Amino acid sequence: MGEGNGFVPLVAVEDLPPDLRAQWEATSRPGLQDFQRLMANAPDFFRGFSELNAKLRTDNHLGPRTTELVRLAVAQTTRCQVCMAGRSPSAIQAGLTEEMVGEIGVDTPSQLTPAEQAAVNFASKLATDHLTISEADKAALRQYFDAEQVVELALFSVLCLVGRFTMLVGLEEGSCPI
Repeated sequence: MGEGNGFVPLVAVEDLPPDLRAQWEATSRPGLQDFQRLMANAPDFFRGFSELNAKLRTDNHLGPRTTELVRLAVAQTTRCQVCMAGRSPSAIQAGLTEEMVGEIGVDTPSQLTPAEQAAVNFASKLATDHLTISEADKAALRQYFDAEQVVELALFSVLCLVGRFTMLVGLEEGSCPI
């Protein structure tokens, strides 16, 4: 287990509230455990964040593969090691491959569907400079996604930006190939 860089301390495992301690114990990845300890500094807000993140990540209208590609696209912009290391089992089951992940940010991917490419492009631009989202980018989204899906995509992308904070506090984790 790491301790970050000292900017914001990680809550000691023995000081975690019982529900967050159970969540910590059920987590096998050290980087995610450190993230839970970090966020336990504000346990009520972390619970709310976790609930919304889980709902947007697993109960959306984008599908597990597109959702995971979007999450990883934002993770690449934040350079969050903890975020980039994991892979969603449901996305893998839906056909996500490391070759697809490697095509995030490529101008002409061969593994991503046009819808996935539109979502990844939008999420990447939203995470880096929203003013670069063009009318063509918006048209591509509207071609493949309805209004509800676009809102879900935007909200999920914004939640994934928490990776910027994890980088500020120095959380780390090794890579996780499929």
